[in-house]
Amino acid sequence: MRPPLRRVIFNGKFRAGGLNGVHRVAARLIQEVDGLLADHSGGGVPPFALIVPKGCAGGLDLAAIQVIEDDQPSTQKWEQWRLPQLAAGGLLVNLANLAPVLHRPKVTMLHDAQFLRADSSYPWRQRLGYRLLTPLMARSSARVLTVSAFSGRELGRGGVVDARGAEVLYNGADHILEAAADHTVLDRLGIAARGYALLFGSPKAYKNNAVVFDAFAGGALDPMRLVVVGPPRAALEAAGLSPPADAVFAGPCDDAGLRALYENAEALLFPSRTEGFGLPPVEAMLCGCPVIAAPCGAVPEVCGNAARYADPDDPEAWRRALGALLTGPREPVIAAGQARAARYTWARAGQALFDLLCETARQT
Repeated sequence: MRPPLRRVIFNGKFRAGGLNGVHRVAARLIQEVDGLLADHSGGGVPPFALIVPKGCAGGLDLAAIQVIEDDQPSTQKWEQWRLPQLAAGGLLVNLANLAPVLHRPKVTMLHDAQFLRADSSYPWRQRLGYRLLTPLMARSSARVLTVSAFSGRELGRGGVVDARGAEVLYNGADHILEAAADHTVLDRLGIAARGYALLFGSPKAYKNNAVVFDAFAGGALDPMRLVVVGPPRAALEAAGLSPPADAVFAGPCDDAGLRALYENAEALLFPSRTEGFGLPPVEAMLCGCPVIAAPCGAVPEVCGNAARYADPDDPEAWRRALGALLTGPREPVIAAGQARAARYTWARAGQALFDLLCETARQT
């Protein structure tokens, strides 16, 4: 007689934090698995549950995954000690970089290896904690997942994963098409369609905003404007950056506003020196926005020849790349981008994760 399948339990501690990129990925993957479970008929599928700390069960809309809310609040101790007690005997799935070291069996997703880089801009204590704990979490996992082959190689070179390596589960990006574009954002910011290039602002050194700011310095790309999504001018200047005087700061944007900015931009400029996946370029291409990026990190792997590339240290290269877009045919660039980006869907990612978890629940 075949033994019962091990229960699959998602680590829900990420729901206690702000909704950053990693947390959004974790939430969306769980939603996709829930949809597959709800549609599944017949046996052979393990039971699934999501365990969350106290006060973190609100707003969940899950049809088939059992939600278990603990009576203790979220802390590091909760994740490392309390969660293993609650998940005893189950396959614990950790989708947001952190996992309890002592629990086995488990699956852990590490989104990148930025904490290994000197220019990560992480506080030293956080970097030290990740450097000490992440190898322990990875090596005590039945399977380690990451979001690109590039990230897998970085985790291997850094000694985070053992000889088994990390398996690639690419992110989806088609969530950006689920919200209708809010074109009022252009009027609010006082910008015109095709009159600006888009940049995600960040004070982190590896995001390399400086090369784009230098490309626009002194009105070199007038009348093209630079629209910066995210932090305000003061936050970037406090980090030693010098945004152009006429840059437009859009602040944080929801998906509706961001879709409108993508659809009307001349290009997305993405100068990051390293990325575990690189979600904004894929979102932009889905929305018909050409991408100019630094050929670094996972971006060439993810975007292939559908993006144009510029030297991360050469402002003039960014000016030339943007000028070539302005003077060349636009339609082939858009078509190539949309074709490339169409492969990164949440349905595909969810199905891959569901299959992997069912397989692991049978093996462990």
